[in-house]
Amino acid sequence: MSLIRDMRGGRDYDSRFGTRMRGTGPYAQLLGNRFRLACRRLELNLEPRAPLDTSRFRPPGPAVAQLQLGL
Repeated sequence: MSLIRDMRGGRDYDSRFGTRMRGTGPYAQLLGNRFRLACRRLELNLEPRAPLDTSRFRPPGPAVAQLQLGL
């Protein structure tokens, strides 16, 4: 927990929008650098992702009652 507090300015949790999932400080920077190096070493995220294809989306059909489990 002390490492989390170090990355959050002394607090356990920061609920502010945009800061919730980002740490600050030297330990957060170390973790970010290690993650980037691991991605490079494992050849992850080398190609840009294809754009999201929403043409295949269709809304769910009418509601169906949940089936009962056989005991």
